[in-house]
Amino acid sequence: MTKLRLRTTVNRGVRTYRKRFSAGTSKSFTKAVALGLTPALAVGVAIGLRAADSGADPGIVPAVAAGTPITINGHGYGHGRGMGQYGAYGYAKNYGWSAEKIVGHYYGNTTLGPIDDPWVEVRLVGRDDRRLDVYSQAGLNVAGQFFGPNSAAHLTPTPGGAEVVVTDGCNGRELLRTWTNVPWVDPVNLDGNRPAGEHLRLCDGGAPYRGAMGALLDGNGAWRTVNRVLMEDYLYGVVPTESIPSWADTGGREALRAQAIAARSYAAAEHRYSYAQTCDTQSCQVYGGSSREDHRTTDAVNRTAGTVIKRGNQIMAAEFSSSTGGYTAGGTFPAVIDLGDSVSPNQNWTKTVTAGAIANAFGVGELISFDVIGRNGLGADGGRVTKVRVVGSERTVEASGQDARWKLGLKSDWFTVGGEGAPGSIPGLPLPQDWLDLIPLPPLPEIPPGSIESILPPLPPLPSLADLQPLLASSGPLPVAEPTADASAVPSSADQESLIEAKYRELGGPAGSLGEPIGPELLLADDSGTFRTYQGGTIVWTPTLGVQVVDSSVVLQQMSQE
Repeated sequence: MTKLRLRTTVNRGVRTYRKRFSAGTSKSFTKAVALGLTPALAVGVAIGLRAADSGADPGIVPAVAAGTPITINGHGYGHGRGMGQYGAYGYAKNYGWSAEKIVGHYYGNTTLGPIDDPWVEVRLVGRDDRRLDVYSQAGLNVAGQFFGPNSAAHLTPTPGGAEVVVTDGCNGRELLRTWTNVPWVDPVNLDGNRPAGEHLRLCDGGAPYRGAMGALLDGNGAWRTVNRVLMEDYLYGVVPTESIPSWADTGGREALRAQAIAARSYAAAEHRYSYAQTCDTQSCQVYGGSSREDHRTTDAVNRTAGTVIKRGNQIMAAEFSSSTGGYTAGGTFPAVIDLGDSVSPNQNWTKTVTAGAIANAFGVGELISFDVIGRNGLGADGGRVTKVRVVGSERTVEASGQDARWKLGLKSDWFTVGGEGAPGSIPGLPLPQDWLDLIPLPPLPEIPPGSIESILPPLPPLPSLADLQPLLASSGPLPVAEPTADASAVPSSADQESLIEAKYRELGGPAGSLGEPIGPELLLADDSGTFRTYQGGTIVWTPTLGVQVVDSSVVLQQMSQE
């Protein structure tokens, strides 16, 4: 195996790295490295050519200047698994889909069914390692006793229970000091959808919460605060923080109902901790207690009460993200095209990062190359990135697309680097204006005078008129071409096969699964692409998704809305 040793040299202000190859390395390979044409070792045509032009040793590969801007183009916002929230809104608003149809589209091979346990325990991560201090305007129950309006309970967790102090108000006189093996504070009534005056409130001004509050220990003895609450009460605080309540005012009520079903399913399927089922951060689902509730999302929760997504008898962890970019990522649920996502402000995005930022994020020294080396094959540009390779002056790192997303602060793992597909490992770097003149061409071989006959084979003799006369006499008069307005005219665009027609022909045309066409090729809403409907389905084309075969109802419902 070839071993590489690096040393730093200076060449016109560009930092470069010398490769020492073992015996047997070809000169052509060495020159390819210098030209920036060897994958994962070169930095792009522009830099490679500058090195060649400056007379640099062909065994030297330059690093990219730290301040060099690199453009990253991407699609979607979030992991893309399961439901796209903007896609759900688009399907509700523009296609008239119900919540059930939205859920069925994103969560394939599932059914809707009733929830098993109506309660959920939520770890309040921001309260970790803190004593529980709560009060209620209507009074509360703790250590087997009821205490009147504005009483406060202070619980310090211990093995097997908690130390309890009850005061008149958060800072008033002490009413009780005891220990209990039931380390929970209950409101005056644990039924669902109780008025705000009965909710438990944190003494330090934090959010109010429905249900009970507990002071517990985790497996390592650390203090944890847990909210035990009815699932529907919990969702009153989740759906408005995980979605946009105002969608209900612009045709998106069914999207909010789909969100309620997905959020209920996700929470019911969670089993994160020994002491709590889920948490209140983005790692689980964002939950802000009862202070963030909105009547529009409360209505969505109530209208889907108790409904969860199941596969067989198992409640599914129904993941969702803001925007799929037009194609879901697959995984637990089959990947599907997401035409509804066209309403997302993040379906397409661009971010510029510097070469130095990439190098620092991956800890590779000075950047030599940044390559996408794996994709999932779903959607435009080959789909989401599954693996990248980052080559630097100190080491080479391979990482997942999600890891690259977080390290570089990208909106999703569906991205391309610069003008991906162009020569070189970091496309998009500026080329010098005279870059064509910088490419060294091999010298032409010299041809000795009078030796052309030795290179080109002799041409056959042309036929004589006498040889052609018998053929002309037997064939009759030569046909005369019809005159045209322009002898150089080319077929119009109407005569050329469209991408949709090409796909239809590829699938067998009328004899294939789609059958006969039942309409002409038409524009999608907002001129975002084209489609044509057939007996067995519809073929859709958009610049982002390419050509796809979809359920005809998607497009036909869109037409009915226009």
